[in-house]
Amino acid sequence: MNAVRVFSSAATGIAAMSLVAAGFPSVANAANKPGDRCTKAGITIHVGNIDIRCTKKGSALIWVKLASGGGSSSGSGSSLGITSNASIPKAIQNWGLAVDTYDAGSGKAGVMQIKGVTPPTFGNADDDAMYRHILGIYGLEVKGAKEPQMAFIAPLGTPVISMVDGTVCDLPTLYSNDYSVRVAPTGTPCTSGMAPILFEHEHLNSPQVKVGDKVKAGQQIGTVSDYNPHWKAKGLGMIETGVFFSKNDNSGKPWHACLANYLAPAKKASMITVLTSIQKAWIAERGDPTLYDLAAQNPVGCLTTVDITDSNTGAR
Repeated sequence: MNAVRVFSSAATGIAAMSLVAAGFPSVANAANKPGDRCTKAGITIHVGNIDIRCTKKGSALIWVKLASGGGSSSGSGSSLGITSNASIPKAIQNWGLAVDTYDAGSGKAGVMQIKGVTPPTFGNADDDAMYRHILGIYGLEVKGAKEPQMAFIAPLGTPVISMVDGTVCDLPTLYSNDYSVRVAPTGTPCTSGMAPILFEHEHLNSPQVKVGDKVKAGQQIGTVSDYNPHWKAKGLGMIETGVFFSKNDNSGKPWHACLANYLAPAKKASMITVLTSIQKAWIAERGDPTLYDLAAQNPVGCLTTVDITDSNTGAR
């Protein structure tokens, strides 16, 4: 989210960090939402267009609004930011997992298992639709919410790798009791957990880095999260990846942009080929040509190039 990515089927006003409606729904922990007592320092959730974090002040735990770069703020906004998404560097060298083109022999696309996977079902069309994708793409709309991140379903224990070279700027504990590793790309300053551009790896377990660490693209930073019980029951976890940025308009709103627009030039063609291959393989595995419309994606992986706020409205 921070994403936020809040892809969730929840129709509440609390957009839990990273809602992946495309089959990766998240439900906010009822014991850690605004209006409730803050119970665990470090828990971060989303409300409307802002992040709030449970923070210890003296002997008390209170909810503190975060500035749009991820750091604590007592003001209504932050001047930290960039003019537009044109300032986001083309730095992405992988999708956050070691995925590859689909191999029919192994039934896998790199670390992603395709063959033999069946999504959770619930006996009603609305809930089934939430879980029909093994890959969630930017801008996909489910129940009126646009996905601001991508999401990948992979076997439990699958390593999550950094998409970019840079600095771990923020590493919040999420409402789902897992983590988000947010990397400021090389050349982007990170101060006190704040950066105008952050590449997000949300919903991961066992983080292997800490704030301030320098990371290289491809370096393992954790494992896919097991927080979603429906996928977990099938031996699968998930990770959401995205690019978050703040605009220097003092609005304090967090924004997301189409991840596929920021691929490193030397990696772009092969990464797009991999993403296309995964979608085609899942269509074939499920026998459902409606799962993905590749012709509507430009670039592949994105159904829109419009920036999306944490409210998931897609409005600029």
